[in-house]
Amino acid sequence: MKRWSILFVGLVIAGLAAGGYGLYDAWWHATHFVTEHSEYHAPPVRDDAQLADDILAEKNPAFDEALVDSRPIGDWQINASAAVVRLDCPMVKPDAEAAMLVLRPSYRAAMTAAGDLRFNLLPSANMLDGAAKQFDDGLYAALDLACFRGELGLAPAAPDWAAAVLAQLPKTSPARPFLAAALELAGKEVELTAAEPQAKDRWLAEFEENKAASKPIAFYDWMPELKQVWRFYRFLQHEFPQDRLAIPRDVAAVLKANAQLREQHHAINAFYGRLTNPLMCLPVDALIDAQESLPELAKRHGARHESVAVFPPSTSRETELFDRMFPQSVPSGENLMAVLIGRIRSGQVDLKPGPKDGWYQYQVYALETLLLPSKGQEKDKLLLTVAYKKRLIEAFKAMITTRRETHARQGLKAGSAAPAPLSEREVRPRLRVEPCATFYLRTARAYAFLETFLKATAGRERLKKLHGLRQGGRRPASLDAELGGTRRRFYGFYLLSCEDIGMKPQFLDGEPVDQKAATQESLEWLAGMAADADLACDTRVSVPIYVDPIQGTVRVWATLGVRLAHLEAAYARPPRVRPLVSGGPWRDAEPYQLGSSRYVIAVQEFAEIELAGSNVLTRKELRDACDRGQTKEEIVRLLTGR
Repeated sequence: MKRWSILFVGLVIAGLAAGGYGLYDAWWHATHFVTEHSEYHAPPVRDDAQLADDILAEKNPAFDEALVDSRPIGDWQINASAAVVRLDCPMVKPDAEAAMLVLRPSYRAAMTAAGDLRFNLLPSANMLDGAAKQFDDGLYAALDLACFRGELGLAPAAPDWAAAVLAQLPKTSPARPFLAAALELAGKEVELTAAEPQAKDRWLAEFEENKAASKPIAFYDWMPELKQVWRFYRFLQHEFPQDRLAIPRDVAAVLKANAQLREQHHAINAFYGRLTNPLMCLPVDALIDAQESLPELAKRHGARHESVAVFPPSTSRETELFDRMFPQSVPSGENLMAVLIGRIRSGQVDLKPGPKDGWYQYQVYALETLLLPSKGQEKDKLLLTVAYKKRLIEAFKAMITTRRETHARQGLKAGSAAPAPLSEREVRPRLRVEPCATFYLRTARAYAFLETFLKATAGRERLKKLHGLRQGGRRPASLDAELGGTRRRFYGFYLLSCEDIGMKPQFLDGEPVDQKAATQESLEWLAGMAADADLACDTRVSVPIYVDPIQGTVRVWATLGVRLAHLEAAYARPPRVRPLVSGGPWRDAEPYQLGSSRYVIAVQEFAEIELAGSNVLTRKELRDACDRGQTKEEIVRLLTGR
């Protein structure tokens, strides 16, 4: 009986407790409110950037009364010459804006996605460059093929040149099986003595084993003949050191005895020294009558490597940097892109082209202000946040990768009625392209350099007959027409960007720019960009940057797709306004009249990847992995097996 009493008391206490909690819970919910929120944290700054928001007090562009925007706002003229535009890249919220983070294969796919999401898409520097990349690839492919075939007027077909040299070599020369191997890669068989095929096969086996050298990548898999171009030239880029000079000395002896072959050899190497960049090592004709050792000879000629090749590869600032820093191997965990960016930002690597540099260096120099905005003409006109500076660094990574991949084989007064007042928040930046003015200007100059070089080398009439290539055929316009049009288009992007931010264009003395034609060319392209076939091309490419024989790995830089990012532009310092019809003095736009412009831009996703062995990635291999992975991390894991 006592036990039941205890149980009864326990039940009563439990009931009172439950009832009390219920009353407390009802009171708490009646007097308290619970809100859930998501926190978004920007990724840490990397690449030794040490970034900070720009300071408005340091931006003091002068007012120019004559610099009036050709696009009035209603009844008002706008003069933004003393204005400063603030640029920011607000974070993409991965839960609410997941569709923006999807990696898409082309800019057209990203444009379609932006339309579906009802975003205002602003053509980014990446996107404008991405369209030009297709032309660059087609132009380089056509010129490389024409040189290989002997259609540039510089020399006969490159394999025919090699066959002519082989024919004049002594029967006992070790250069015979070496050149025979190169000719076999070009689809040409030559008659050899009984002992030579074995030596030829050894050369071929060694070449085939080194996939980083022998495997055609980039656009070289468009057609079988381009694969031959890759393999023939890459084989003859073999570098011979001081203690293995028998083959290059024998070739040099033939060139010394035959002035025509010597001149043709020099013309081919000089062509690639300007089409891409200066040669990394000595060409074999440098051995003619040379008494110095190879290191002394390399120093006299300014060659970066103390070696010699028949058709040497080209050098670059990044290659020279990595050769100096990592002569044996790249330390585990080291990021080569971060190293390069850090050295450029510190001034240790200067991207400005020298008098002997080629088209590639002009292209890379155009990218410099993405890392060092203070070097751009627009530096006093733009107030950049840390987030936007990080966006520019990512743009640099992607665009230097696509540039290297192109060169992969060569390593606008009536009455006086009162105007309608400006509306609230009506005065805002009106951007037609991402305001990277100096990048567009330097890119235009890179094309101008190339155009001048090709007209002097091949002649304009030959350029009118040549067409750039594309996968499955050739581009419709001639190289002459398309090269001139691309040059004018980038000058036009520069002029549009200048007007958008209220900056006076600055050209070199005597720089031949038809500003009206350039502006028209760029406006027409922007109006029709949705139909531009080049923007529908797959952007995902990779290029080897460092072969590490000690670790048994190859580092590659890759672009994994196109995604969307926010871009916000607002006046940190207002423009000046005055009535369009009646004129009068300029005055600052009122604070209530100022608004911000919100865009999305299409940007590329970059990755540095370490692959096992000497293997490299064709475009198809990379794109297959990208199609299987949903994120950057998944794609890298698929490619590395880690």
